[in-house]
Amino acid sequence: MPGPAVVKKKLVIMGKSGAGKTSMRSLIFANYTANDTRRLGATIDVEHSTVQFMGDLNLNIWDCGGQHKYLDSYLSEQKENIFGNVEVLIFVFDLETSNKESEYVLYDECLQNLGQFSRDAKVYCLVHKMDKIQDPEQKKTVIEAYRKTLIQRSSMFRPGVYGTSIWDHTLYKAWSEIVYTLVPNMAVIKKHLSNFCRLTDAAEVVLFERATFLVVCCTSGYDDEEPRLEKYMSVSQGIKLYRNSCADQMSPFRSTHIRTRAYSLFIEPFTKSTYILVISADPEVEPAVTKANIDAARAHFSRLAD
Repeated sequence: MPGPAVVKKKLVIMGKSGAGKTSMRSLIFANYTANDTRRLGATIDVEHSTVQFMGDLNLNIWDCGGQHKYLDSYLSEQKENIFGNVEVLIFVFDLETSNKESEYVLYDECLQNLGQFSRDAKVYCLVHKMDKIQDPEQKKTVIEAYRKTLIQRSSMFRPGVYGTSIWDHTLYKAWSEIVYTLVPNMAVIKKHLSNFCRLTDAAEVVLFERATFLVVCCTSGYDDEEPRLEKYMSVSQGIKLYRNSCADQMSPFRSTHIRTRAYSLFIEPFTKSTYILVISADPEVEPAVTKANIDAARAHFSRLAD
């Protein structure tokens, strides 16, 4: 019997030269560390890459160079090629730019073309290099100012606006929320993950995509989801860094078990395309019990997620 059809989604990353587009893509999809990105050169024209994500979802990523000669071409003779059949436009704003208005003008022109060729596309704006601001309250003020301006300029689109940096978990948070919208059967996966959490009496359960370790979805018995999401993104970044370190030592990362006085935490390979994080509020829970629960659910989730 033929396997499930491959779902292809086109993602276009746009922004001025030096905004950090290629660095963030390399960090998320090519296992670079933040320090590694310093050796990356400028993108020449459009760099294409296809990333398999969650089984049969192929992300067709168009990383568009931000030099003036390329931008002019994207917005004129190449506009249908660049902006046609786009699922997601990710526009990267450079917090350190000396000409913010030119970024806004480019954004306006991109949305005009997107409205012509891909009216149903989702738009995400990443205000990048937020590590340059140390004060948390100032960060909130800056992002809110960008959000207000961008929504006013976005007409038929309602962009998601995120502050990001390659030096902390914010980049993982933004990209996790972007890819969350692209997985075709996410609602079904979320429902079954909630059932798994309830049936195993777990406090929290998180599903990570295997290659990128981006958060796919999560569930818990708590009401304060937002602080927990921040925690999961930090786990995502930390495991990615630790896994890279293991690879450098020729000792592949496989799983983690942490037990404290307050909880037990397990990170295990789950399906072909995912890892699972299970947190139990009972610190005395036996690792063998949690592992047995994970093993029992693996085949079922493999049909959903792979």
